[in-house]
Amino acid sequence: MAVNRIAGVLSEGRSFLLMTHKDPDADAIGSLLALGKALIDAKKEVVLLTEKPVPDVFRFLRGADRIVQVFDTGKDFDAVVVLDCSEIERIGCFPGCLEGRRPLINVDHHETNSFFGDLNLVDPHGSSTGELVFNIIKAADFRFGYEVAENIFAAIQADTGSFKYDNTSSTCLAVAAEMLEYGVKPWEISRKMVAEYSLSRLRLLEMTLGSVEFHHQGKIGIMTISLEMFKKAGAVETDSERLVDYPRFVSGVEIAVLIRERYKDDYKFSLRSNGRANVAELASRFGGGGHAMAAGFEGRGSITVLKSDLMKEAVRFLDGTPD
Repeated sequence: MAVNRIAGVLSEGRSFLLMTHKDPDADAIGSLLALGKALIDAKKEVVLLTEKPVPDVFRFLRGADRIVQVFDTGKDFDAVVVLDCSEIERIGCFPGCLEGRRPLINVDHHETNSFFGDLNLVDPHGSSTGELVFNIIKAADFRFGYEVAENIFAAIQADTGSFKYDNTSSTCLAVAAEMLEYGVKPWEISRKMVAEYSLSRLRLLEMTLGSVEFHHQGKIGIMTISLEMFKKAGAVETDSERLVDYPRFVSGVEIAVLIRERYKDDYKFSLRSNGRANVAELASRFGGGGHAMAAGFEGRGSITVLKSDLMKEAVRFLDGTPD
């Protein structure tokens, strides 16, 4: 099994480079920190690398200060582990630093994963990459402690929508319950990641809700955040996380879309499904990916054209119209 082979590499090796995708979410950061701490406790040398500094909303997670954005590219590692990343290009500006580094270990739960690793632990049925990291740590017989448990719990809680999405399983609930045995307090993590809004986030939400539009007999709900809205609210991109859920709450909506302007003519599309449409397949039409219920892609050019192209495909998906 892949989990045992990966556990063997991590047990036998001495130094490791751990990475995740650009614009990391809680599953990515939690998985990175949990596996990193387990390796550190096993007396391994570890570099935890992200393209940009950890978003403020995740800085409360223990070990976040270990994550760096630069490292000694001449250093040798016994393996490179890429976590929660469906394709190698999604690690951002670092692909070149992987040249000649083997083995490359790919741990992910996205159904659109390209199996880019020499060793691939890819399980679309897993609730989160955090759940897969738990299995690796178990298989390697590494030590659990509060810090590892907190990060695994945070990863699972985030990617299951606080255990309410359809990827919530008896398995992930059992893992989460086991993490509580190490002292993890679910309410504290939930409050800091989900229930604690800054004033700037609240202002951004107000403006974003004002942009909502519905299409195709109310089955598609779209909201848009412009650079000007971010500026006016005094908000940053992480303040917009999870806002895509708001149009999904509306009765009759099957596909919810949040469009965020990141730079001029550069947009990030977040997609959510209420069950009828596989938004991972929809996102893949535009070079993106994700899960059946939650996915995304990036687009460049005229927002009018980008929205029109997305609408055509979304309607086709809902209506079952052939390509």
